[in-house]
Amino acid sequence: MTNSIENSTWPIILTILVVLLIALVILSGYLLLSKRRGHVLKKAKDEAKKIKMKVLAEAKIEVSNLKTEMEESISLKKIEIESENKILDQKREKYQEDLENLIIRERRVAEQQLENNKIKNKLLVDVDNVVNVLEKISQMSTQEAKEKLLLFVENTYLDDIYKEIKEKEEKARLQSKEIVLNILMDAMEKSHVKIATEKNTTIFEIEDDSWKGRIIGRDGRNIKTFQQYGGVDIVVDDVSKRIVISSFNPLRREIAYNTLDTLVKSGRVQPAAIEETLIIEEQKIEETFLKTGYEVTKDLNIFDFDEEIIRNIGKLKYRFSYGQSVLQHSIEVAKIAKSIAHSLELNEDIALRAGLLHDIGKAMDFEQEGSHVELGANLLKRLKMNETLVNCIEAHHGDVEKKSVYAEITAIADTISAARFGARNNSADEFFERLKDVEEACLKFEGVLKAYVFQSGRQIRVIVNPDIIEDSQLKNMTYLIKEKIREINKTPGDIYITLIRERRESIKI
Repeated sequence: MTNSIENSTWPIILTILVVLLIALVILSGYLLLSKRRGHVLKKAKDEAKKIKMKVLAEAKIEVSNLKTEMEESISLKKIEIESENKILDQKREKYQEDLENLIIRERRVAEQQLENNKIKNKLLVDVDNVVNVLEKISQMSTQEAKEKLLLFVENTYLDDIYKEIKEKEEKARLQSKEIVLNILMDAMEKSHVKIATEKNTTIFEIEDDSWKGRIIGRDGRNIKTFQQYGGVDIVVDDVSKRIVISSFNPLRREIAYNTLDTLVKSGRVQPAAIEETLIIEEQKIEETFLKTGYEVTKDLNIFDFDEEIIRNIGKLKYRFSYGQSVLQHSIEVAKIAKSIAHSLELNEDIALRAGLLHDIGKAMDFEQEGSHVELGANLLKRLKMNETLVNCIEAHHGDVEKKSVYAEITAIADTISAARFGARNNSADEFFERLKDVEEACLKFEGVLKAYVFQSGRQIRVIVNPDIIEDSQLKNMTYLIKEKIREINKTPGDIYITLIRERRESIKI
């Protein structure tokens, strides 16, 4: 039993010893760590103290430097302030001295003025006394003496005075005439443009003679289509490789030329293609108006015109007046007006614009009622353009009063351009106007769609609306048109009038 008790206590004792040993090890480690931590803390405190001392030392040095700089800056500022105060004192002393001198000078001037007034009054009294004495001696009043003196001068020197005045006037007139001539000659030299006179034909070049037959068409159908729908006459030259497009209307010739060019390039020269292409090219010509207008305004350095103005400027390319291109004439007038304004030191831009737009109404006078002056002025008014430009257009033919010097310049420039040698052909313009009157007279009849004049007015083709005019009415209508033409057209010889009534029906299958 004793042995069993001893056997059972040994493990407990052993366990207690192990626990004590572990506790001893842990305690030793804890003591060691505490000792080491105390050493680290002490070392950290020492290091922090060193850093603190270093920072304090550097801060003291920095503060000392800043203090030194501030003292130096304050010292310099004091010196500057003292210097400025010294300058101000000097200026104050100088101002005070000038002020005293000015007061003294004003006092002297006042005293001198007073003295002068005394002398003046004394002289006036003396003059009155002298006049009184002279009146007593001469037994005449001052007014009577003046009248006698003037009469003497008039009788003695009047002819010489008139002669001198006349010589001065003649000299001034000659000088002014010379100045004006120099201004106008300079304007004409600077504004020279190529003269473009109107013809009633346009030439279309072909590559070889084989195209002639294709352009004429079977039984001349292609030529008849150009006449009927394009209002132009096509003449095939048997000798040269040329096709002549004839019409007094330059716009029709341009459309026909472009149509022929398109058809030749495509190889489709036949009535249906001609009719279709004529319509397309007529629509395209609007783009040409804008392109031409933009080119002209760009060349003249004008970039703020409304698109409607630019389109009408482009239309002037196809308008001729007295055989002269209206567009070229307008450009020339613009340049002449600008040069005159430059010589007179006026606004060149206003003169340039007035010259360019003075005949703008001619782009519309064949489409609308009214003179080109009225149409042009109304266009500018509607677009709210400068009143000076409006008056330049209204007054350039003397229809209304010229309200500015620019209106005078525009009228002068217009006259110079029109009077340039070879610029105009009055007889051609009058002839084309008569042909235009014939077409307009035909168009006034009810049911007429189109009217074209060919061969210098000897051939007239009238296209009527088949929905309005019946076949039975053609004969009577032809008679009425003939009578109307006789009233307005005095061209000698026979005139042939052809009425065309054509109905087409199309159906889609």
